[in-house]
Amino acid sequence: MKTHDFDEPIERVGTDSYKWDHEGEGGKYIPLGVADTDFRAPREVIDAVMERARFGVYAYGDLPQQRFAKAVCHWYKERYGLAVDPGMVCHSQGLMTGALWMILHAYTRPGDKVLIQPPVYNTFSVVIQGAGRFVENNELVLKDGRYEIDFEDLERKAQDPRVRILLVCNPHNPVGRVWTREELTRIAEICRRTNTLLVSDEIHGDIVYGDHRHTPLFSISQEISDNLVVMGSPSKTFNLACFYSAYVVIPNKALRDQYRVVYEDYHFDYNYLGIEALIAAYEQCGYYADQQNAYFQKNIALVRDFLKEKMPEVKMIEPEGTYLLWIDFRAWGLPQTELMELFSSAGVKLNSGTNYGSCGAGFVRMNIATQTAVLQKALACIEKARQAHFRA
Repeated sequence: MKTHDFDEPIERVGTDSYKWDHEGEGGKYIPLGVADTDFRAPREVIDAVMERARFGVYAYGDLPQQRFAKAVCHWYKERYGLAVDPGMVCHSQGLMTGALWMILHAYTRPGDKVLIQPPVYNTFSVVIQGAGRFVENNELVLKDGRYEIDFEDLERKAQDPRVRILLVCNPHNPVGRVWTREELTRIAEICRRTNTLLVSDEIHGDIVYGDHRHTPLFSISQEISDNLVVMGSPSKTFNLACFYSAYVVIPNKALRDQYRVVYEDYHFDYNYLGIEALIAAYEQCGYYADQQNAYFQKNIALVRDFLKEKMPEVKMIEPEGTYLLWIDFRAWGLPQTELMELFSSAGVKLNSGTNYGSCGAGFVRMNIATQTAVLQKALACIEKARQAHFRA
C-alpha cells in the first residue's frame, strides 16, 4: 500500500512562501492562518510535473481538455460514486480570480447583488466588490455549538430582484460545516423559486470527517443541476494552490455556453505544469487524501484536548470538514485587535474572525494542516498568550 509521511519536517522559510515568509515574517511567527498545507504533494504529482518540466519547451499550450475532464470525472467516480459527463467540466485559472470572476461576468452585471453566508471566506467579498457587484449577507446562526442556515432570512433576501447569485461554501470555510443533502436541497429550492443562480464553492469537499459526507450539489437532482455552477480544485486536497488549475462543473448547457464566452473573451490560457499535477492527483492519489484526512483528525484531537485541559473557557466549533478550526475566544473579553496582538506577541499567527464578517468578532480561524510537531509548538504559544492575558 502506498503511504505518505505527513510528519516529514519541511523548512518553508526562505522559499517565497506566502504563509511562512509573509504571514510568518520569515520564521518570526508560527503561521496557522493561510489555507495551504505544510506537506509535500504526492510523489506521483511531483513526478508528473518533473517529467513535463524536463521537456524544456514552455511555449503556449493547448489545453488537453479531454485528459483534463477525464481526470476530474475519474475523481468524482472514485470518491463519490458519481458518473459525471465530461462535457460539463470547464477549465478555470483558480477559483477566486479565475472561476468566480468569470461567473460574475457571465451571469451578473455591475450593480447586481451576490448573497453570501458569513462568517465566510473573506475573498468572496473581495472579488464580488472588485467586480462592481454588491454583497448581501445571510448570516449563519450559531446554535448549541453548531452553525445553521437562517432559511427564513435567506428566502427573504433571495426575493430581492437585484440578488442574482447565492454563493455557498460547502464544506464551509471557516465554520467547518458539511451541509447535509436536505439543507442543500432546501437552499436549491429557494434559489429556483426566486430565480437566483446557485454557485457552490466545493474546494474543501474531499476533506470531511466521521460520518459526514460531502454532497456535490449537481448530484442531487436534474432540477437543481439546471440552476447550478459548482467550483472545484485539487489545490486544498493536494497542496497545489500555486498552479491555479481548477474547474467548474456546469450541467446546464446554456449556462455553460455563457461561461465559455467569458473564458474566451478573456483569452485565458492554462498552467502547463499545473494541469499535469491535477491529472496525476485525481487519477493516482486517492490514498494521499485518505491518509491526510486521518492525519488532520489526529491534529484536531490534539487541539480539542489542549483546549479542554489548558483553557476550558475557549470553545472549538467541532469541524465536520476542512482543515480549518473556528475557535471561540469571546470568554477572554478582548477587543479583536487586542486578541490578535496577544497571539502575535506570543509567537503565533492566526486569522482574525472579523476577516469573515462582523459576526466573527471574538473568534479566530486556525489552520491545523501542518506537522503535528509544529502544531504542538503553536499551541504552546497560545498557552503563553493566555498566561499573559490573565496576568495582566
